[in-house]
Amino acid sequence: MRRYWRTALLVVGVVVAALELRGHLPSLPETGRALRTAGLGWLAAAAGLALLAMVAFSEQQRHLLAAFAVRMGPASSLGLTYTRSAMAAALPAGSAVSAGYAFGRFRARGAPRAVAAAVMLLSGAASLAGLALLYAGNLLVLARPSVATLGIVTAAAALAVLVVLHARAVRRAGGPAAVLEPGVAADAGRLARARATLQHTLVLAGTVPTGRWLAVLALAVLNWLADVATLVCTVRAAGLTVPATTIATGYLLAQLIRQIPATPGGIGVIEASLLVALTAAGAPAAPAAAAVLLYRILSCWIDLPIGLACWRSAKAPAAGPRLVAAAG
Repeated sequence: MRRYWRTALLVVGVVVAALELRGHLPSLPETGRALRTAGLGWLAAAAGLALLAMVAFSEQQRHLLAAFAVRMGPASSLGLTYTRSAMAAALPAGSAVSAGYAFGRFRARGAPRAVAAAVMLLSGAASLAGLALLYAGNLLVLARPSVATLGIVTAAAALAVLVVLHARAVRRAGGPAAVLEPGVAADAGRLARARATLQHTLVLAGTVPTGRWLAVLALAVLNWLADVATLVCTVRAAGLTVPATTIATGYLLAQLIRQIPATPGGIGVIEASLLVALTAAGAPAAPAAAAVLLYRILSCWIDLPIGLACWRSAKAPAAGPRLVAAAG
């Protein structure tokens, strides 16, 4: 039954993409000319920002692991991030496969099951919070100055209150608590296990120092901002002058559409959504298509070979000791 649902969602995604792209697709020669004339300086900036987005997400997870005394080097964490991105984009049910792979890597680093699960859930929550802040910021930019000022002051006050409350909770907890597995019977069902894992994750989240939480949230925001900036740079590289606020709005709308799991990594759906957003803003079809293609190459498709290389590299050290032992 699950397989049929996936097929149905894929068909829906293809139909939606086809309807969105109708009348917006340029000819291939036109798109090719736009790609050949892309500005190299803007492309270099876009490539750097795409790397920054990956580093920010990598550090976000690394900071959460460190909060529970699980060590992972920056290079290993970045390699894991590229591998996860490649899995999410290339495999059926890629997000689930990616999460399972990360869970296994965290366990291999010495993280107890409860901590590995908590880091996965908390990292996802931080990413959602970072994206929500971008939505809020975009609305404030589009709003009148008086409304924007009121929103900023209110958000700052709410954040200050949350910081104070969390700092008090951490002090009462005495810092990171001893990590225990969630208390659940061995014969408990999936729902009971999921509830216990969630409750234990909330307990663990309350032991993370406030400063580290702020750093994790800042990294989550940086991840999304760098991704948006990558798109802005590829649009500029294609010679388009679409306002950055319009590009950001189109990007955020595409992120909403991406939540429909029609294709791995949103391939096809994201491209269609961004192309429609740019052409609706008045951009010519060929440069808009070139800008979207360049953005997706730098932010998604290039992750496939890099992720494969990182995956093979992560497996190689594990085989080494076995070969040496066998030779001995």
